Amino acid sequence: MPDFALAQVDNVRIAGLAACLPSHSVSNKEAGAELYGDEIDGVIKTTGVAERRTSPEGEVTALDLCVKAAERLFEHSGYDKEKIGGVIFVTSSPDFLMPNNATSAQHRLGLSNALAAFDINLACSGYVYGLWNAAMAANSMRKPVLLLDGETNSHFASPKDRATAVLFGDAGTATLVEPCENALLWTFAFETDGSKRDALIIPEGGYRNRVNAHSAEYREYPDGGIRRGIDMKMDGMEVFNFVVRSVPKCLDFLMQETKTAPDGYDVLALHQANLFMIRQVAKKMKFPMDKVPTTIQKYGNSSSATIPVTLASELHERIETESLKVLASGFGAGLSLASVSMELGPCRCPGVVEYEC
Repeated sequence: MPDFALAQVDNVRIAGLAACLPSHSVSNKEAGAELYGDEIDGVIKTTGVAERRTSPEGEVTALDLCVKAAERLFEHSGYDKEKIGGVIFVTSSPDFLMPNNATSAQHRLGLSNALAAFDINLACSGYVYGLWNAAMAANSMRKPVLLLDGETNSHFASPKDRATAVLFGDAGTATLVEPCENALLWTFAFETDGSKRDALIIPEGGYRNRVNAHSAEYREYPDGGIRRGIDMKMDGMEVFNFVVRSVPKCLDFLMQETKTAPDGYDVLALHQANLFMIRQVAKKMKFPMDKVPTTIQKYGNSSSATIPVTLASELHERIETESLKVLASGFGAGLSLASVSMELGPCRCPGVVEYEC
């Protein structure tokens, strides 16, 4: 049996892409000085995260950031919102356990009641999964679908945990996926290894381990981390091993299925986990770094939102004027991996808008 699940969707295109980032920027040189001491320069060099964008907890959520990204996209493109037949919201940090973010976004954006709206609970691989679902929905409904993808990871990263303290930031994005006859085929590949789900997990707050009187208390754990039960626990080496083992194989699998090669792509869009990991994957895939845009150094790791944030931030002018062949891959919590070979542009892409914090 193949190592990866394969899926293909035709006759769809991305009609627009925008991102929203909190205006507040955190310098890791300052924020990590006490926790890492003299090692902070080495940590920044390895992870690549010199600065992060963070939002005030309890005041700005992933929903707020995504709604602003969508509003900017509609304003920039003049897109007729009445055409939209669905809203898909990818996040693991929703406003509420119930109702979902997608229904709130439908109301706040003034979209028609005659549409489908649902959330997808995924982290690092979520944007590619979102594209897959949005493409299938657009094809089925013969209407455009608004894909919103956002996270506020900084809200559940302990500032006292060396594994996560200086990695995570917040972001929201909006992508319009619409039916388009004769558009090039999108080809997806997926891998899931739930046996290693504990490698990146928020142990409390769900229905397995409900929030309790001690969930917000900082405790020291056997791995040396000091965090709350509602904070992320990450085994960085386990995640790294999964990525360097599986991502190049998955991308090779996709290129074999699509009969393509690295020189046939304009962009390798990778989840911005950390700079060392990105460079390792690019090197294994024989992609020059000038085809691998990065934003980890200035925005941090915003989980599933990093791929659309990076595309909107670094390539918005090219996306508006060129047709780019893109190979993209999201990987991490689950452990989960999702990759896609697709075409992007020309389409409306206003880049990045800031949310004042």
